[in-house]
Amino acid sequence: MKEPQAVQNLLKPLENRLATPSTTSTTQTGEYGSGNPGYGNAGRESGPTEAEQQTRILVNMLFARFKAIYTHKFASAYSTTDEVKLAKREWAIALKGFQEPLLAYAVERTKEEHTWPPTIADFLKLINTAYKAYGLPDPRAAYLEACTCRTDPLQYKWSHNAVFFAGSEAGWYKLKSEEERVTWPLFEQSYLKIVDRVIAGERLVIPKVIMIEDKQTLSVKDLSSKIASDLSVDEEQIAPLLYYTQKTHGSGVRARYREISQKKLLEMGYKEKLPE
Repeated sequence: MKEPQAVQNLLKPLENRLATPSTTSTTQTGEYGSGNPGYGNAGRESGPTEAEQQTRILVNMLFARFKAIYTHKFASAYSTTDEVKLAKREWAIALKGFQEPLLAYAVERTKEEHTWPPTIADFLKLINTAYKAYGLPDPRAAYLEACTCRTDPLQYKWSHNAVFFAGSEAGWYKLKSEEERVTWPLFEQSYLKIVDRVIAGERLVIPKVIMIEDKQTLSVKDLSSKIASDLSVDEEQIAPLLYYTQKTHGSGVRARYREISQKKLLEMGYKEKLPE
């Protein structure tokens, strides 16, 4: 689904200026680059990763937007450059993984709902409304849905196909067997990636289960009658040989009993295979 025209590329005008930020802060929005200590993982010799650099750029652009929107109120909320830098570190942590379209949508909602610059908690709530704009559940709701429907995911009607694909990537078995402290981070990471694909316009299609007709499948009574008729024997002789059908399908016990029955019937002259 394409984002509304008013939202599309909302933050782009500032991108060229912020793509190679200065190593020193010269503005009230606290723009700075990899040379600034303490931001992200700048202390590493290898420098920030591409994802960290992208988050930094988005946060810089976000604060520039806040300054333009709230003017003197922004200056009142962040009176010094150091305060801005400290705030931006926290915002970068909170917004890690979110892409520009969701942030742009949240900025538009911020202008409508907040007369002062929003807190991180306020802004995250607005991002959750952005998910709805794309027809998506928020990450936590998606996780709970995946956990509820993890037993037979291909048969469930999902609120959005993105939930299915995130659950598949995180692993249905893990969602069934592992604790939430393990599965929630895995699912959230997978879901945010899938959300990016949806926002980019990708259409997610869940594979259909193709049911193969089992022509051997009969009721036990009908099968017993058929075999007895084919062998010209009493049905009472056949019924005990179909006891394996009362065992759990796919279990080892069922397979062993079926093998024994198949062998006895073969000795009696019945050459067709018994249903699994």
